[in-house]
Amino acid sequence: MKKSLLTKIVATIVALTLVFTIVVPAFAADNGKCDGDCGQCPSLVIPGIFQSEVFLYDENGEIAVNADGDQYEGPFYLESTGEIVKVALARLLVPLLLALGFQHDFFDMLATQAGEAIGDILMKNIMCDENGKVIKNIRATKYNASFADLSEHDQEHILDNVPLQKYIDIAGGDHLYFFSYFSLGNMIDTVEELYDYIQMIKEQTGHEKINIVPISQGGSLANMLLQMYKDKGRDISEDINRIVYVVPAKNGSSLVGEIIEFGLLDDDEAIYDYMVPRLLEGEWTGYLINLVLRFFPKDVLNSLLDGAVDGLIGGLKYSTLIWGLCPSENYPAGAEKYLSDESTKEIRRQTDIFYNAQVNADQNILDAKASGVEVFDICGYNYSLYAIVDSWDNVNADGIIQLESTSMGAVSYGVDVELPEGYVTENPRCTNPDHNHIDPHNIVDARAGLLPDHTFYFYNQNHEKTGNNDVVMLLAVELLTDENFKDVYTYPDRFPQFNTARNTKGIINDIRNAKQMDTSALDPAVAQELEAAIAKVEAQLANTVVDNEALDAAKEEFYIARAHAEGYEYSAGDDDKAEKILADVFKLANDLLYKFYGPRGWFDSRAN
Repeated sequence: MKKSLLTKIVATIVALTLVFTIVVPAFAADNGKCDGDCGQCPSLVIPGIFQSEVFLYDENGEIAVNADGDQYEGPFYLESTGEIVKVALARLLVPLLLALGFQHDFFDMLATQAGEAIGDILMKNIMCDENGKVIKNIRATKYNASFADLSEHDQEHILDNVPLQKYIDIAGGDHLYFFSYFSLGNMIDTVEELYDYIQMIKEQTGHEKINIVPISQGGSLANMLLQMYKDKGRDISEDINRIVYVVPAKNGSSLVGEIIEFGLLDDDEAIYDYMVPRLLEGEWTGYLINLVLRFFPKDVLNSLLDGAVDGLIGGLKYSTLIWGLCPSENYPAGAEKYLSDESTKEIRRQTDIFYNAQVNADQNILDAKASGVEVFDICGYNYSLYAIVDSWDNVNADGIIQLESTSMGAVSYGVDVELPEGYVTENPRCTNPDHNHIDPHNIVDARAGLLPDHTFYFYNQNHEKTGNNDVVMLLAVELLTDENFKDVYTYPDRFPQFNTARNTKGIINDIRNAKQMDTSALDPAVAQELEAAIAKVEAQLANTVVDNEALDAAKEEFYIARAHAEGYEYSAGDDDKAEKILADVFKLANDLLYKFYGPRGWFDSRAN
């Protein structure tokens, strides 16, 4: 599903696009209750932002609906379309017309109203109070039982977000648990609930220890969880067997931190050239929006963006879970900026507690390892941050989270930027001369990461599409189910430390459906062609050392063979041709305009 510009920008600002989307196979059957002596630890998924099903409830305890009859479901619990339009027009029409007509935002009226409109439309149903508690009756669907005992709807929701079907096939549905929470709520309350949930799993399953899988925002919750065990005077190894981090926000996201501290990127070139097209991933609408933005002079456009950020942060600053996504280096200045008055005193107290856990995270992880907890990390790299903050083009990232955070400290100088000649690791965590922790592209030094022997990297991996990479999911499953899997050297032929992104969304389902086709009435040559094509794709999918060129070739053969079996000629990309033409046309117009007219509004003087 394609995202609107508003959704994309808002999602990016608060790192709200961390949800995995991949179609997975049907569910395994319930294998019965475990007696705690089955050789497999139960595994608890701590999901990323907005991966939990969360609804707004009315005063009768029923899921509330808006004027259009749609349920208030996250992330923003929006009013009806008519109400949104009404609020937007009431807030923005007059200041917008004045700003366009006079090419000036008098008294920052448009910027102010934009911030208030965002508050009215996006923020009003999700805000927390001055104690960090959600004001409205917003509740996550809770799963107080294993996957095997959940409804089909709940099972489908979980696997749509975190495709761990292979884990269920190996360990059983009664060994998989999913912790759900409201991603904009209270950090301390959420982690207290998480701590209790771990105890519940142990009691239900009879196991002394469990595995936990912190994903994305779940990595910031894990920081607090490890600190909470220490604060309670407990050794985390009493409860936890393994921790398998998947693209964790271990030190937050620079997108969140820089926006809180500095605001959105306001470089003229970014605003008038590449920011919106990059956010919309090269779609023609991004270039069209660029042309429309030129109706605003630069000073008005910059002020408007600042107002939008103020509206967002004004609504989110009482959410301590959002502050958990602020990197430690941005927190002191950001907290001083937004949490320094009397009304935010309690929020600041709570966020300081998390900041302490964040600063202590490395040591807490090392202490957990020393006590017997095995810790692994899976991260993506060589994908720029979204181009909305100053550092977007000079740090290595996965689109959403900087590599320093997801890798727990690996060194890189940027996307496709090789380590300098004569580079020497300043503080290597691995000093074994036989271990080579430099990636094959000479871009990343994993020796500087906290867990150099236990961190796996996927080249060109986009954070949002991690769930579409079946190798990432299989790696996580193997780490959760194979106690002999100890480090990056255990199975280097199957799971090397440095691998590559791939996207298997769609093809897995297509192959499964093709295998269910009745081919008895087909021409034998056509049936044989289809069978051979399926075998080629399956062989590539079985190859966990990614070869995208070979996979793409096998997929092409398969779709041609399937088309022959179904009686039509296959032509790749037909549906995308029109949009590609539009994108090329608008991109050319945008590029020429930028080259000859420069980064300015239609009516800005050339001096600007």
